[in-house]
Amino acid sequence: MKTREITNSTRTSKWMQCPSTKTEFPGLAYIYPLNELIIVEEKDALHDVIGTPGICYTIFNNQGQKVFLAVQDRRCKTFDVKIFNYYGNEVIQVKRLYKLCLNKALVWAPPGNFAGSVNEVKRYVNTYLVKNKDGEVVLMIKAQGLFQYVYSILSGDEEVGIVKKHWGIAAVLSVNNFGISFPVGADVTDKAVLLGACLLIGCLKY
Repeated sequence: MKTREITNSTRTSKWMQCPSTKTEFPGLAYIYPLNELIIVEEKDALHDVIGTPGICYTIFNNQGQKVFLAVQDRRCKTFDVKIFNYYGNEVIQVKRLYKLCLNKALVWAPPGNFAGSVNEVKRYVNTYLVKNKDGEVVLMIKAQGLFQYVYSILSGDEEVGIVKKHWGIAAVLSVNNFGISFPVGADVTDKAVLLGACLLIGCLKY
């Protein structure tokens, strides 16, 4: 993977240090030890270096450190979000392939490696199935009420995480945000798909 040139002006002490974790996909090492991610519609200096046009998001961990940057393509009539690491490399892509395919998003992590999908199903409350690369359902995301933007992440009948608006950490208290929690021991590619689900719910519902 080619590394983009980054100037010192884009480097800040607020970035999370990449864990020294051995993983098949080094770009996903950042989320390996995490159990929460908070997404803020906020432009970072690095977005200008990346140069991809669209709606800019900064993704934090629960310590207020920056983990990733994301850009939603505002020109795309479907749904296309690219997620970049500190070095400006694209590490995750979330995309609905067709305009009429409103209930399904595919996730690649990194690009070229299919990680799984998020499928909305028609039920009394908003419900999403999180599937791995083999099409197996690994988790369910279900709204806690008919008009509530709080979603439980379920493994069977057990709640193992949540998607919601307004995460109260100091780094993002002053801005609108939405985020997700998940088991720290979840497979790293499943975490990438869950991040895609959070973006899909947050960008479209909030």
